[in-house]
Amino acid sequence: MASDKKVVVIGDIFADMVTNVVAYPNCGDGTYGTPLKRNGGGCGGNIAAGMGVLGLDTYMICRLGNDEVGHFLKDDMEKYNVKTDGIPLDDEYNSGIVVITVTPDGERTIWVLANGSAYEQLKPEDVRFMEKIAPDAIFISGVMLGVHPAEESIFAELPKWKGRAKIYFDPNLRYPPEAIPPAVKDSQQRMCALSDVVLTGKGEMKALDFHPLPGQTFVVKDGKNGSYLLDENENVLFTVPATERVTVDATGAGDTYASAFVCAEMEGKSIKEAMEFATVAAGFAVTVPGARCMPEYETIVDYMNEKGI
Repeated sequence: MASDKKVVVIGDIFADMVTNVVAYPNCGDGTYGTPLKRNGGGCGGNIAAGMGVLGLDTYMICRLGNDEVGHFLKDDMEKYNVKTDGIPLDDEYNSGIVVITVTPDGERTIWVLANGSAYEQLKPEDVRFMEKIAPDAIFISGVMLGVHPAEESIFAELPKWKGRAKIYFDPNLRYPPEAIPPAVKDSQQRMCALSDVVLTGKGEMKALDFHPLPGQTFVVKDGKNGSYLLDENENVLFTVPATERVTVDATGAGDTYASAFVCAEMEGKSIKEAMEFATVAAGFAVTVPGARCMPEYETIVDYMNEKGI
């Protein structure tokens, strides 16, 4: 892509450990499965990786453990052209791991084994690393909200960037609507209000009681129905339909959309053009397994030219 803009992603990076099991066991029973396959994961890591693949000058801010997993994850980010100077390795806390079991019929069960892990320990000085970068845009993953002291560290520094860099926010909600802790809902709403661009799922918007603000770009992702832009009165300004794809694995499609949207805006595309670019990227992403499945920039552009988008 033709852009010299710099973007910082503040979010989580976990190691995804995936196994295909014969069947899901009842509590207390066992099962057989394939050896665990390890990949880089975490919403923040996936979003940064997508930006890096598209050629955006991308920096990641996250805290990992100074353990074998942490070194693997940091090295893995560099494979996606993401700069990792803002990822300190913590000597006291381990890196987070996500275990994913997949049954023969494709059902997934996910254990996020990250409570008390290093990503929660993000410090104000970690976030202040942005001063050395002077980013044009900052992307915040909502996974960082509701974990402490990371949440406090972000809110201590991010308001200083309002008006200096474009602030993007995806809530990446990880709670069922009926079980969202009040404190998490409050912090999500606070971040939503602080952001210049909100990229939310339709269900997340309802569960978190999000409402667009004047002057805010408010994009709602609606899965197979595509995405749409709301004005401050919650009127739909326009809708971008999803591309017709056979879904193999929808994991990471929302992260892919977010990465591509930011990249398109940084390149100077309009909101609608950015939504179209992001929609095509997400359409490619669902056709392959895994969370980090951003197609190459040229692949997206060629498809858009072919379809007259």
